Amino acid sequence: MDLVKYELEKEETKMFCEKCGKKLEDGVKFCPSCGNRVEIPENQTDTVHEQPEKSKKSRKKSKLPLVLIAVLAIILIVGGILYGTVGLNLQKDKLAVKIKKAGIPQYTEEMNEIVDEWDDFGIFSISDKRNDLHKLKKIVNYLDEYNAAADEYKSMNKEKEQYALDEDSYKEYENALHDCSDAIEQKNPELLINAVEIVKETLKDLKKADDSYVEDRVKMYEGLDLKDAGDDVVSGYKKNLKEIQDLTGKGKKDYKAIKEAFSKMDQIVYQYIEPKNQAVVSIQQIDASEFPTVKLYMSIKDKTTGNVIENLDDAFFYINKQDANAKYVKQVVKSANQLNEKEALKVDMVADVSGSMDGSPLNEAKQVMSDFVGSVQFDAGDLVELTSFSTGVCLEQEFSDDAATLNNDINNLVTGDMTSLYDALYTAVERVAAQNGARCVIAFTDGNDNYSNCTKEDVVNVANRYHVPVFIIGIGSIDYADVNDIATQTGGMYYNVSDVTSMDKIYEEIYQMEKQLYLVEFEDNTGATVGDTANIQAGYHSIDYGGECEYTYTPNVLMSAQSRDIYTDGPQAAVEGYLKNFDSAMNKSDFSLISGYLKNGSPIYTEQEKYVLRDITERLDSYELTDVSYADANNCVISTRETYYVQVKGKPLQLMTQECKYNVENQGDKWQLTSFADIKVVSRIKQ
Repeated sequence: MDLVKYELEKEETKMFCEKCGKKLEDGVKFCPSCGNRVEIPENQTDTVHEQPEKSKKSRKKSKLPLVLIAVLAIILIVGGILYGTVGLNLQKDKLAVKIKKAGIPQYTEEMNEIVDEWDDFGIFSISDKRNDLHKLKKIVNYLDEYNAAADEYKSMNKEKEQYALDEDSYKEYENALHDCSDAIEQKNPELLINAVEIVKETLKDLKKADDSYVEDRVKMYEGLDLKDAGDDVVSGYKKNLKEIQDLTGKGKKDYKAIKEAFSKMDQIVYQYIEPKNQAVVSIQQIDASEFPTVKLYMSIKDKTTGNVIENLDDAFFYINKQDANAKYVKQVVKSANQLNEKEALKVDMVADVSGSMDGSPLNEAKQVMSDFVGSVQFDAGDLVELTSFSTGVCLEQEFSDDAATLNNDINNLVTGDMTSLYDALYTAVERVAAQNGARCVIAFTDGNDNYSNCTKEDVVNVANRYHVPVFIIGIGSIDYADVNDIATQTGGMYYNVSDVTSMDKIYEEIYQMEKQLYLVEFEDNTGATVGDTANIQAGYHSIDYGGECEYTYTPNVLMSAQSRDIYTDGPQAAVEGYLKNFDSAMNKSDFSLISGYLKNGSPIYTEQEKYVLRDITERLDSYELTDVSYADANNCVISTRETYYVQVKGKPLQLMTQECKYNVENQGDKWQLTSFADIKVVSRIKQ
């Protein structure tokens, strides 16, 4: 029924040509009979084309998902390629740069292996690349841990001084920090991370030790007996005790501030504190070349261990000196510190080049001396002089800080015949005594003296006069009695070795021993002169260490000819000017260079006017004004000790020391020399 109805409706909707009336089939646009264009009524259009239009849309809808799928597939493929080649590579490169920049060999090596593997992957090896990225990220995480550990170390190392209260625990903490420093230097991440953890644990222990130290220290201060102390001491004590109690109360402690408060308190009450440990104090050398400033070179060792006590606080050194009334007066200590890398040491190195040293012994000795020169702290102002001896004494190289020059002179040493050991030691002492600061002589010999003008007593006397220690190394089976006496009586040491190569360690030992001395500088406020005998008490007193020694000395000042003038006026200035210009007058045969220091017409004027014309070459090496004795306001006698290098024609060069006395007269506007009161040649040493 429905089908019939449909067919009838279809028949009713058939169209006819408007021009010729011929029936038209559905969908035709032109009449097949007359060719007239067929116009389809609007109301029929929907009816006629309803089903075909729906079919067309349906076809369009069925094709669209396929296109989208194709497009998406292309996008995914291209995106995958881009991600696999560009995106992952960018991530890889960023991580690799960070690792490489860190400069950790271990991490750099691992990174290079991963990058090499990456380069072998294809475009679509995304899973493999992601796996390598994960490896690189792990390395970066390790790197971050390393950097964090390094930052922790830097922070703890920067603040370490604030915990320096308990000495033993602090040393342990310092050692742990040093391990961190080594790990950073080695660029070893695992070692550093472990070391930092150890430092943290050590710091905890240190804080506990510091707390215990603080508690004990406070109790000690609170229990001090100050009944014999002056008002200024008591007042300062009370003020500082209140500060300490405030700082050490409850709450987080500022160890640095506490340490500073302890130091202030110690300076006030140190003489009332019994030291925990005893120190052995001795004075090795004295330098009074800048009198009234006097420099003492002190050895301070732990009485129990015998070891040098390092890094003592300069605040706890003290010097007491007898005044004219034999009363000990406290002196002003200007500074106190160890020589090492801070103060200079002058060394006269004396080498035996006698016939028995010929061949391999001398060659080996040259190597030992060169090694020693290489260890000297020239950058701290150290100077070395080279003196050799055989039949005579030879100044191979004056005091120098040029290692290359010294080594060249060492290598050029040649052997002679005899052994003038005492003459060489005397010369070396005279030479080094004219240097400022800490000084010593280091000599070696393989035989006993058999050719010197000087005696061992001469050497001991001159060394003690100028406080110069003499160290002697005896090689082989020599009779050590005399050389041992020289060494021990001058504050030095004697060593005996079986062969030359064994000297190497001894040179270093002597050098370190001298560099560990403390230089204590004080201002003499007793009104004494440079030639007056001095009695002093010198010591160190703190909570940790205490010790003292008594010492008597005459601050003889041997001046180099090149030294600055120490006298500006008076009779001493006249004598000093005469001495410094005398050798120039001799060498140039020019009397006018010294005539102004001599009274015209006096005996010394007439004598020296003729003397400067003699065929003699002279060079003033050193001098000392030993005494001034006034007869009255205008007349005095000045005693001197003078050392010259003298060359008389036809005779060998000599180092001559003489003791002279000059009569000096005040001429109204200036002092002038009038005559020799006495001249005595102390020594003549063949050069």
